[in-house]
Amino acid sequence: MALRLPGYRITERLGKGGMAHVFLATQNSFERQVAIKILSPTLSMEPRFAEQFMREARTVASLNHPHIVPVYDVGEHEGYHYLSMEYVTGGSLKARIRNGMSESDSEAVLRQLASALNYAGEHHFIHRDVKPDNILFRADGSALLMDFGIASSMLNDATQNKGRQMGTPKYMSPEQHRAQPLTPQSDLYSLGCVFYEMLTGEPPFKGADPSAMAVAHLREPVPLLPVRLRHYQPLLRALLAKDPADRPENGNKVITMLDALEPPAAHYSKERSSYRPQQQANSTPLAPRLRLKETPLGLSWRGKQYQYDVYLVADDFEHFQDHFPVLRSALLDWHAQRGSRCKAVTVKATLHPWISGRVKQYLRDLRKTDGLEFMSAIPVSVNLVAADGEPIERFVLEPEKAGKEDA
Repeated sequence: MALRLPGYRITERLGKGGMAHVFLATQNSFERQVAIKILSPTLSMEPRFAEQFMREARTVASLNHPHIVPVYDVGEHEGYHYLSMEYVTGGSLKARIRNGMSESDSEAVLRQLASALNYAGEHHFIHRDVKPDNILFRADGSALLMDFGIASSMLNDATQNKGRQMGTPKYMSPEQHRAQPLTPQSDLYSLGCVFYEMLTGEPPFKGADPSAMAVAHLREPVPLLPVRLRHYQPLLRALLAKDPADRPENGNKVITMLDALEPPAAHYSKERSSYRPQQQANSTPLAPRLRLKETPLGLSWRGKQYQYDVYLVADDFEHFQDHFPVLRSALLDWHAQRGSRCKAVTVKATLHPWISGRVKQYLRDLRKTDGLEFMSAIPVSVNLVAADGEPIERFVLEPEKAGKEDA
């Protein structure tokens, strides 16, 4: 090949990223295969990019952890800035997610990455771009955290990176989207996004563009997992907390929380037994359904006022979640049409008592989702009823402007 670097025999090109090309090469001194990352020639002429590239090299070279890619050599030759690192042959996490991952594999990767981020945090580094593309596997299946190209030193870069929004929007923490100062908890938020994607095959938040993605991360509630995965919900709720202070303090704490999770059967039994265990064996299956209706409330000086009535039936919490897209769309349309004349919402839900607590919290969070903020300014009356018609709970989510929320 035309490209030559002292001490290496470059054999083939492996890929290209936003700033650099990656080649497979043999390091002559050890006769071992390595991956060489070379800054794009056009960017090499820009001092800022060359400096950032070399900072990545110095960052990774200073870290020694089994789940952070090791850097062997750093240098510059005839205008080419390069680093050589371990050649990894086991593929990417992105490909594994696409093919489907088991819960045990997802947990194993989470442990390894949490350990790596704990080590990086202890050495005052924040990765800032934790995502499936930046996680590769060795042939033995162990995971490696790659690409510290935009890593930040908490000791040296606080002023330099102030106000700069860096990362991949799909996995960025709320504080990253706001271009605020970061802590290691920002990487743990991104790790939570990756863990959710390993479990479900989909990212936790979606948006048509970076702006919509930012809104989702800033305002959407933590998504709820399918029933079979519900035992992971407490851990995800902590990792994806909007406030960094509510997240685990470090990667080791993530591992501790994972170890402390109840097994699926125990979690489901505990949830079901929280209300009248004697009825569980004879619970009648409920056919999920949703009915929506607008009701006139009378006249004001602005014209007619309206209430929106929601009737739903859910056999389990996953079925309740399935109603959300239709319900959200209907409420958005209602507010778009009626505006300030939307005065109240009522919800009557027929469901099994053991999911009532989660339904209650979900309805609270519903008022904070993008586009439905108007619901926080009007009363939302909720009536939860068991399958046999017996009342479970009635409560009113009072308008926030009234300064209280009655539970």
